[in-house]
Amino acid sequence: MCLDMKLEIMTKRTSTIIKRFINIYEELKLLGFLGAVFRFYYEFSLRTGLKKLLSGGVPRVTININLNEWRRNKQRLFLPSLEDAHVFLNSFLGDKEKDRILKIANDSIHGKIICFSKWVGDYGYPVNWHFNPVRRVSWPNDVHWSKVMKFEKKCGDIKLTWEINRFPHFYYMIRAYVLTFDDKYVKGIIEQIRSWKDSNTYGYGVNWNSGQELAIRSLAWIFALYMISDNNNFTEGDFQNLLTLLYLHAHHIEKNINYAYYAVHNNHLIGEALSLYAIGTLFPYFKESERWRKKGKNILQSRKCLKQFYADGGYCQSSFNYQRLALHYYLWAVRIAELNGDKFKDDVLDILRKSLKFLYSFMNFDNGYLPNWGTNDGALLNPWTSCDYRDYRPLISSLAYFVNKNRIFSGGLWDEELFWLFGNEAFNSSKNSANTALSGKFIISGLHILRLSDNTFATFRCGSLIDRFGQADQLHVDLWWKGLNIAIDGGSYLYNDELQYHKYFMGTSSHNTVVVDHKDQMLLFRRFKWLYWTKAKLLNFSDKFAEGEHYGYEKLKGNIIHKRRIEILDNGDYLVEDNLYLKNGKANHTYDLHWLLNDFNYTVSVLEENIFRINLQTSLGKYYIFIGSLTKCSLTVNRAFAHKETPDGWQSPYYGEKIPALSVHFACNTDNGIMFFTLFTENVNSLDIFKRIMEGKYACIANS
Repeated sequence: MCLDMKLEIMTKRTSTIIKRFINIYEELKLLGFLGAVFRFYYEFSLRTGLKKLLSGGVPRVTININLNEWRRNKQRLFLPSLEDAHVFLNSFLGDKEKDRILKIANDSIHGKIICFSKWVGDYGYPVNWHFNPVRRVSWPNDVHWSKVMKFEKKCGDIKLTWEINRFPHFYYMIRAYVLTFDDKYVKGIIEQIRSWKDSNTYGYGVNWNSGQELAIRSLAWIFALYMISDNNNFTEGDFQNLLTLLYLHAHHIEKNINYAYYAVHNNHLIGEALSLYAIGTLFPYFKESERWRKKGKNILQSRKCLKQFYADGGYCQSSFNYQRLALHYYLWAVRIAELNGDKFKDDVLDILRKSLKFLYSFMNFDNGYLPNWGTNDGALLNPWTSCDYRDYRPLISSLAYFVNKNRIFSGGLWDEELFWLFGNEAFNSSKNSANTALSGKFIISGLHILRLSDNTFATFRCGSLIDRFGQADQLHVDLWWKGLNIAIDGGSYLYNDELQYHKYFMGTSSHNTVVVDHKDQMLLFRRFKWLYWTKAKLLNFSDKFAEGEHYGYEKLKGNIIHKRRIEILDNGDYLVEDNLYLKNGKANHTYDLHWLLNDFNYTVSVLEENIFRINLQTSLGKYYIFIGSLTKCSLTVNRAFAHKETPDGWQSPYYGEKIPALSVHFACNTDNGIMFFTLFTENVNSLDIFKRIMEGKYACIANS
């Protein structure tokens, strides 16, 4: 090898090393001093085995109550009596809903579990609690939890194993038991709890790895205990076993909660604190119970948790799904407190009230769906309604009742959650008819809505990142027409497997915005760690238009700014204008206007040079998207494009599931910036108005 080649290789390696150190410095800066120090200590303790050494053995569990005493004197939980629930569910649910509950419950007894509220995973019978049903491999159950993640490459996405260990199927099995009084469901629950205890030695395997997983599991077990404890098949031994497991879960969470407290800043901390509070309050039979209760409550109403919620009602994780999970945690906490002579600060009520307004603002009133915004791991803490996973009416109903003591919607399947949380009193309460969803801006959260009606609206993502979560989605637009999501957010799919898809769904290329030089708007340094957070600014807003810009591409040559305006025209069409301009001189770049559309039948019409019409055949009739520019561009549409490195044309409405979408690219290469125009319309004959808009806007830019 010649000297010049060696020098070139050494220079590239040196440059790579320098960039990595710069990125690590940026990461530490974002963590803050305490967070960085704790994270360093935590990683050091995992890698060296110090964490395992300090974990100690299995704690001694002393339980000072028996089943009959507990039945007579148990602490109050919000759940209805078995008899009241039986009457309610049998009168409230239709045959279709009942059949579905029984089918899911029957399958669950035999290890076939509905995963992420959507698809069935077969975990075997008896259940293999360490199994990944997609890869069909098992995580080791004899490796300490602090070391088990080294098997991730072989065993795949850990969430596919954790899902059954969250026991979402218990909610179906309990509802089936309530409907039928059939003992087989109680026996199935008892058998699975026994099996779990036998298969999960304390401190070993993936099921002791995450405090939040322990928290969600413990809540499902508490739900089951309160609903089946009077059944004759539930024995003293089963009671003692379950209390032992709850003790071990609280003990493990308390011992390791500092990781969530100092290094995470998300719903993990809220969930873990709730578990301590719930177990400490509902089971005061352990010597640690009062400490757990106080510690959980103090964390739940501390700034560490409350500041996760923004003043405008949004949530730090830039995700509707994660906000729902955090709010369900708080609903458990405040209801347990209400019924047991305790009370949380008014600050907790305030976040529930503001979150209610925020979530309600973005809802499609036809089906209760919200846009698939942000990271979405499929979590649904309490699947105790027959609504779809993406339907937010159960949560919004619960928040509205807790805050205002009335119902926000007319009656529907979502009311079952009201019954479980608040009983017949809430179900029979009056409806508040004063609620109206309007256009609105949420500056802190950086998400805004331009609403034409209850089921036709557009959301606009524009606001600087203030937390590390979310996706590279600045200036993304979701478009809903008559309840159909036309222009969509792709979702998340998998966090820990098929990493090319993880990068795709997290990155800019799956969102409805302009991609420059095939680059993300910021740097995905680790799987969930963005660096060099994108700055953005909402410039103008009214109930008919929004305008903003982001600076994620300002670092590129020429310092590119992307400005986008979205407007509701007088006839109800939505117009989107994109202006990408260079602050400093000229520089050659590739600009790709991207629209991810739902998987409709489609054709493409070439109307004029650089003006195209995409013709969609939807379930509600034909719909059209006009795309154009005065700069020469090419248009391509990819559907379910499965390239190994650069997949394209996919969506993931539910975690672990990817299905086709239409990925529209309107792209060009130029050295002087570009303007793009997109018109969403029901009218096929919109070419003339579209051309006039384009030419008028170009003239305005030229004159300015």
